Amino acid sequence: MKIFLTLFAIVSAIHIAAIVFQKEWARRVSKVLIIPFLLAAFIAGGGFVSGGLFTILALIFGWIGDILLIKKKKKNVFKLGILSFLLGHLCYIAAFLEILGFFSVSGGMVNAPTIFLFTPVLIIGGIFVFGLIKPFREMRIVIIIYMLIIMSLCLWGFEVFFFNPNVAGALVFLGCLLFIISDTLLAYYAFRKLKLFPAVMVMLTYIMAQTEIVLGILWI
Repeated sequence: MKIFLTLFAIVSAIHIAAIVFQKEWARRVSKVLIIPFLLAAFIAGGGFVSGGLFTILALIFGWIGDILLIKKKKKNVFKLGILSFLLGHLCYIAAFLEILGFFSVSGGMVNAPTIFLFTPVLIIGGIFVFGLIKPFREMRIVIIIYMLIIMSLCLWGFEVFFFNPNVAGALVFLGCLLFIISDTLLAYYAFRKLKLFPAVMVMLTYIMAQTEIVLGILWI
C-alpha cells in the first residue's frame, strides 16, 4: 500500500506543478495517473471492507471523469465528465450507507436530529452555491441535480462521522466538504476563464477529497 500511496503523492505533486508552470502535456499525463495509484493503494490496503466495492466504483467513475474533463471545452464531453463524477458521488453515498448498515438485515444507523438540523444548512448552502455559479440555461438542471447529490454526499458523510467520531470518520466528512469546494470551483470556472490559482485549488481540493474519503473508509 505504501508504494502506491508514494506514487500517488508523486504524481499528484507533478500534476500540481504542471498546472503552476503551465506544462500541458505533463498536466494531461499526470491527471490520468492520479486515481489509478490511489485505487491501487486502497485495494492493497484491504479495500474489500464495508463500503469497499462502492468506493472502488466511485474511484473508477472519478478516473473516467478526470479523463473526460481533459477536453472540457467540448460541451458534450464536459457533460459526460460531470455525469461520471455524479455517478462517483452516488457510489460514495452508497458506500456510506453500507458502512452505516443500511444494506444489512438489521437495518441502518441514522441520527434523525442530525439530519433534521443539517438538511436546512445544506439546502441554503446549495442555493448559495447555485447563485454563485450562475450556469448557462442549458446546464441549470444538470447543476441543480449535481448540487443535490453533492449535498447529500456531505449529509451522509456527516452521519458516518457521527457514528464514528474518530480520525477515520473525520476524514470522511472533511473529504466531503472538500468535494463541495472542488466541485463548486469546477462548476464556476466551467462557464468562465479558468485562472492559475483557481485551477490549482480545483485539483488540490479534489485530490485531498478523494484521498481523505478513501483513507477514512479504509480505516473505519
